[in-house]
Amino acid sequence: MTPRNEADVAPAPPADPAAGIDRATAWVDRWSERASFELFRLGLYVTMPALVVLVTLDVGLRYLFNAPLQWGRDANGLLLLITIFCALPHAWDRAHHIRMEVFYIRLSDQRRRLVDVLSSVSGIIVFGFMAVQGARFVPFMMRTGETGEDLEWPLWPFMAFLSLCACVMVARVFSNPAAREDDLRYRVHAPDGKDSGAL
Repeated sequence: MTPRNEADVAPAPPADPAAGIDRATAWVDRWSERASFELFRLGLYVTMPALVVLVTLDVGLRYLFNAPLQWGRDANGLLLLITIFCALPHAWDRAHHIRMEVFYIRLSDQRRRLVDVLSSVSGIIVFGFMAVQGARFVPFMMRTGETGEDLEWPLWPFMAFLSLCACVMVARVFSNPAAREDDLRYRVHAPDGKDSGAL
């Protein structure tokens, strides 16, 4: 029998908790960035064109034939809301969100960092509440069969989708609090303005 040396009986080194946290945050960063990119493409190529077509059709029917779509206003509102929420995480990642630029550019670097931290924390809180409250509303809306005024479609799938978008937004703010585009893997356009080929 081969004698066991000291290395054989030495206990395995304890797992580093920081490494596990790093892996978890990297996973959140990867999936949320991909989800943000796909949501943006959904808004860009599906819901926004659908909104343009529907508004054009409704206006044409209303003013040319005096026969507006009765459900057009409800459908337009839902499509507009979906389009905006689809674009929010993508806008955050590229620092296209609205801020008081007139004041922001006059701040020192240290104060800009403080303002960036405050906006990130505020975004996580606000969109976190939206995600949770939207998810809580879904079962209630399913039970009550809530629909639009003129559009007789159930509203709970739209509420669930908005909750999902808010969840992705929270993940993006958490993963990219400085709203820096440099390290993003999924791009609609490359930084020099040429297509990146990601599509």
